[in-house]
Amino acid sequence: SRDVSELMRDPASALAHSAAGPVLVWFRNDLRLDDHPGLTAAAAACRTGSGSGSGSGSGRALLPLYVLDPQRLSHLAYMPGGPEALSSALQRLRSELRALGSDLVVRLGAWEQQLPEAAAAAASGGGGGGGAAAVVTEDEVEVRYRQPAQRALAALGQQGGPAQAGGPVAFSWTAPLWPAERFDNRYRTWRDKRGPPAEPLPPPSALPPLPSGVEPGAIPTADELRTLLTEAALAALAANGGGDGGVTAVARAAIDAAAASVDTQLARRLAAAPESPLQLLRMYLGTAPAAPAQPASASVSIDEEVEALRRPGVDGAPFTGLFGTAKALGTLSVRRVFKEAYVADGRPYGSVEPRRLRSPAAVAAAVGAEAADFHRALAVLDDARTVAPGVEVHFWRWRGGLTDYCVAEPADPLPGAPAVLLVHGFGAFGDQWRGNMAALAAAGFRVLAPTFPGFGRSQKAAVPYSQDLWRDFLRDFTLQVAGGPVVVAGNSIGGFISSSMAADYPALVKGLVLLNSAGPVDASFNIEAWRAAVAAGRKAPPALVVSAISSALFWYLERTVPSTLKWLYPTNPAKADEWLAAEILRAAGDSGAVDVFKAVFYLPPPRALNWLVKDAYAGPAMVLQGALDPLNDAKSRAREMGQLCPNVQVVLLQAGKQTSCPCLGALAPFNPPEACSASTAPSSNNAIPLPCHCPHDEVPDQVNAALLGFIRDTVLPAMGREAGAAGAGVGGSKLVGAKSSP
Repeated sequence: SRDVSELMRDPASALAHSAAGPVLVWFRNDLRLDDHPGLTAAAAACRTGSGSGSGSGSGRALLPLYVLDPQRLSHLAYMPGGPEALSSALQRLRSELRALGSDLVVRLGAWEQQLPEAAAAAASGGGGGGGAAAVVTEDEVEVRYRQPAQRALAALGQQGGPAQAGGPVAFSWTAPLWPAERFDNRYRTWRDKRGPPAEPLPPPSALPPLPSGVEPGAIPTADELRTLLTEAALAALAANGGGDGGVTAVARAAIDAAAASVDTQLARRLAAAPESPLQLLRMYLGTAPAAPAQPASASVSIDEEVEALRRPGVDGAPFTGLFGTAKALGTLSVRRVFKEAYVADGRPYGSVEPRRLRSPAAVAAAVGAEAADFHRALAVLDDARTVAPGVEVHFWRWRGGLTDYCVAEPADPLPGAPAVLLVHGFGAFGDQWRGNMAALAAAGFRVLAPTFPGFGRSQKAAVPYSQDLWRDFLRDFTLQVAGGPVVVAGNSIGGFISSSMAADYPALVKGLVLLNSAGPVDASFNIEAWRAAVAAGRKAPPALVVSAISSALFWYLERTVPSTLKWLYPTNPAKADEWLAAEILRAAGDSGAVDVFKAVFYLPPPRALNWLVKDAYAGPAMVLQGALDPLNDAKSRAREMGQLCPNVQVVLLQAGKQTSCPCLGALAPFNPPEACSASTAPSSNNAIPLPCHCPHDEVPDQVNAALLGFIRDTVLPAMGREAGAAGAGVGGSKLVGAKSSP
């Protein structure tokens, strides 16, 4: 597609291929009139044209279009308040368009079908013999939107329109706060060189009418939309082969929980309020009068909503709770939010850094807008990022925040095999599985390595981070991206979060692998006592103390990353390389990174790892342990897990040449410390220390062999028994051949 600036600069030349065709504005996640470069350019182009399709006698017609594609939008069913916010946004957008002389055309169906049909229908409605002259749409960074949007735009050329390429000309737009040429993936460097922020555009004062004869179509109510998207979400699971009874039950329970959540209740209150998202933002910032208290059903009390949304240690939680969905759907632009924060603070626009504004509400709004702009620009830059051969990087928005994930697709998929989900530890990211993804994909498995919200290149939004939040992130990622059950392997805290998902949603996990997992191992753990402790809560340190400790620790860790990595990678220090250190430092410098660390002080007490694995999950599991972990007594923890959990296979990863000592070898079952320990291993020039805290990155070949052996010998036979005779062939000759693929 061409940049919309061409359409703005010289509309006559840009639309010369069509004397009368309307301009179609395709709305997706930009459901607003304010600060909308695409709409502004399209309206100007229509006014300067000579088309006759509007019935007004001059200019071109304008066709604002929203295609409600249930498959593309099904993820909103899992999002608290998602369908409710979308229905409200579409109704408001239609109302605002009508006030300016236009309307919103709504069509139900697949983008790839409905967009070309709407463009062609503009012609039959009087817009000219060849249909729409142009389609104007926002650039996408999320793969679930970008790829089908590209296919839909490509399909325009198949309708035989008058453009030289065979159809309407596509123009794309973005609305960044700062220009792309000044972007740097290091937040602090970008902050220092980015210059002044861009001004938001005002909304149009008037718009051309629709092409004559075009029917606007109906907008589903919130309840209708929730039903439609729920059905689409469950159908998507079935289409991907992941919709068995247990998985479908997990999906439906997750959707039902979202529908009943307090966030959905808030979304319904906001939808019922007469104020627009921009008016509500001004009320939040204190630049608009608060809504009258009565009637209660006609408005919302911003003060009451803010109080209800406050969370310890998360200063921006009320802003995220009130406006996170609005930003995700594009009913508010980041430029408008940023501008309003400075107006509210009485400062010239962009004159100080967002965190130096005086009002807490202004700080939260400006920091949130700045972070959204930074991570969107980072996603554009990362589109061509290389992690390992055969590994792609994609971006996925979860509950309003951008996250990234790595995916490796198998060239020769193993029939019936589950995807492999690789989960990183605290302070790490999906890319750290760089030595595992391609090898596992070569064995026939689809491999996915997401980055948790708050880590790596994912957005660090102002939300209360916790074990439950990261667990539900994995649940939704498994349902929406993996599309069915997985074998999940987690390192450090990623092992604990993976165990939590397996315990609470066992239908999603066919096999669980823990690599030097975090989490307490406690034979005396009692789930009822734990529930009572959680209900009672615990007193956190004062906020100033938490902030001071977190900032001091970050300051120290940022200056010791290289040496800390060498300490954690003693077997293969070369893997503690410059890239890994730079990525950790890059992420630590992101806006909001310190706030993620603060969450540690407010986490509820964890459940025992052994209880999660044995009592709650009870499926095939393996403890894959690097024996010289400097963070804990890895051998003792492995021994305890093996003793407490009958469903666990314990494997110690050993490095070095095979010797007469039973503890050495490329892969060995666990031996008691009295028979096998680092102190009893023979010393020689050939001996190499045992792997440590991140064995998947330190000795990836050994981890790959262990993972594939566990899947081949334990997981797939168990799946075959579950499926009966029809599934017995899953563990056939292809998987046997995969054993040596690493």
